Amino acid sequence: METKLNTDEKVEKYDEQSLKGTLFSTIVFVGGGIVAFIALLFIFYMIRL
Repeated sequence: METKLNTDEKVEKYDEQSLKGTLFSTIVFVGGGIVAFIALLFIFYMIRL
């Protein structure tokens, strides 16, 4: 029983780390994509001026 409890705690810890890593990578890639797209539009706008 004790071994099962320790295993469950380890799984929860890894799940939490995995979720934090997923959240971080999602924010970085999605935010970076949006910033890159806005920068690209701004560059096109400056070229046309």
